[in-house]
Amino acid sequence: MIEQETLQDAIANRRAEALTFDGLEYARLLEPVNHYPRGSVVLPDGSVVPGYPSIGRIQSLEAGLPRQFDQPFWAEEKIDGFNVRILRWQGRVYAFSRGGYVCAFSSDRVTDFMDPAIFDAEPDLILCAEIAGPDTPYLEGSTPRVAHDVGLFVFDLMRLGQPGFVSQPEKFSLIEHHALPPAPLHGQFTPEDTRALGRLIRRLDEEGAEGLVLKSADGQHRAKYVTGSSCVSDIRVCSEQLLDLPPEYFTNRLTRLAIFLSEHPDRHHTDLDQALGQALLSGLYGAVAQHRGQGHVGHRYRCRFRERANALRFMDHMHATGGRHVSFASDAPRQEDGYWLLEFERQFDRITGTLASALSGDRQYD
Repeated sequence: MIEQETLQDAIANRRAEALTFDGLEYARLLEPVNHYPRGSVVLPDGSVVPGYPSIGRIQSLEAGLPRQFDQPFWAEEKIDGFNVRILRWQGRVYAFSRGGYVCAFSSDRVTDFMDPAIFDAEPDLILCAEIAGPDTPYLEGSTPRVAHDVGLFVFDLMRLGQPGFVSQPEKFSLIEHHALPPAPLHGQFTPEDTRALGRLIRRLDEEGAEGLVLKSADGQHRAKYVTGSSCVSDIRVCSEQLLDLPPEYFTNRLTRLAIFLSEHPDRHHTDLDQALGQALLSGLYGAVAQHRGQGHVGHRYRCRFRERANALRFMDHMHATGGRHVSFASDAPRQEDGYWLLEFERQFDRITGTLASALSGDRQYD
C-alpha cells in the first residue's frame, strides 16, 4: 500500500503522475516510491500494481550460466512484443503498460485471448504478459509465433500489493487450470547444460525467435539471452529510424550478434553477412524513397479494437503523447470484420530533416 499523503507528496514533487482513464483515477510512479519501482501503478485505495523489473542480459551461455545460476532453472521463450500487466479492478479488466499507463488497446483486446473469470477465483492476481503480432500499435517488428493480428503470451504472475513473482510451479498450475495462453516453455536445465541449451538457442535462431528468458524455480531470479537472428531483425525493422534512435540501439545489437556468432560459429555464413548488410540498407533506402514520394519519413501501423470508445481513447492518448508526430487516417476508426480498425503513421523527424536538406541540394559538411 502507498498512503494518500505519501502519494500526494510524490505527485507534488513529480515523482508520480495522477491520471484518469474512463473514470478510473490512478497514479503511475515516475521514480521509486516506498521501494516500489518506476512504472508501478497506485490504485484508488492505495493498492499497488508493482512495476515490472528490467531483466539482465547474459551474452555468453558458457560464461554466464554458472555465474548467474547455482540451481536448475526454466527456459522460457522470449516473445518480441510489448509488456503489459493485466488485472481486474472493480469489475473491469485493465492492462497497464510498462510505463504505468492504462493501455486502451491492450485493455480492449485481452479478453479475446483469456477468460476474465480467472479473477473470480484469483481476485488479486496480476498477469504479466506480452502482446505481439503484426498489428500492434507500438512496434515495427513482430514475432514468428503470430501470423495475423496479435496474440497474448502470459509469462509471469504477481499478486496485487505483493513484491516479487509467483513461483514457477504455482504459475504453471494456474496457467493450466485457467487455460491461459502461455509463453512457450522449453524445459528445465542446470548451469552445466550449456550444450543442450546451445542446441535449443540455435534452433530458435533458425526459427527467427527472439531468444530465451531463464528463470529460477522460485521465479525471483532471471536472465535473458537473445538469438543472432533477432539482432538482425531489430536492425532491419528500425534502420529507417537510423537517425532518430540512439546510436547504441544499433551498436549494442551488432556487438550481441558478434558475440553470439563467436559462441555459435555454425550460425555464421555468407548469407548472414548479406542479410545484415541488407538489414542496414533496406530501411534507409526505403526512407529515401518515402521522402521523395511524400516529403517525410514515417512508419505505418494498424490495430483493431472491439469497442469504438477504446479506439477513440487510444487516439486521444497518442495525440497527447505523440503530438504532431502521429497522424491517423481520415476515416479512423472504421469498422472491418467486426472490429474497429485504426491506421496511423508515426513520423521520424531527424531523418526527415536530414533527407529534406540532402535531397533539396543543400551543401552538407561532415
